[in-house]
Amino acid sequence: MDPRCTQACEAVFLAAELRIAELSVSTAFLYPDQAFRGRCLLTLREHYTELFQLTPAVRTALMEDVSRIAEALFRALNPIKMNYDLLGNLVPHIHWHIIPRFREDGMYPKPTWAGQPAPITLAATERDALIARIRQYLR
Repeated sequence: MDPRCTQACEAVFLAAELRIAELSVSTAFLYPDQAFRGRCLLTLREHYTELFQLTPAVRTALMEDVSRIAEALFRALNPIKMNYDLLGNLVPHIHWHIIPRFREDGMYPKPTWAGQPAPITLAATERDALIARIRQYLR
């Protein structure tokens, strides 16, 4: 973790068993709550709070990382649509929630924040299989 990070930033650097891949400038994790199947967190390794603070090269690399993990999720899970959330109100560290959407998620086509589906924690074997499937499609 970047030494400039605050304690709040720890929330977007998830446990090692959730790590999908180290990408160009970010790390992709499987989100612990899988109420939205395949939801991932993509965390910028350096500490910044706003996109405009990034150099053009880092901003471009970050968007390429977002695209790579989104494409892997799309190919691995065949969702209807991909959702991308970059807020930072609770954790002021650049991180993206990349969320495959399915009719059967119970909220589609509403945004993910329109309700609170019951949390789903995958068993370790199911979690590891999902991570392996996503990695298989990661270019």
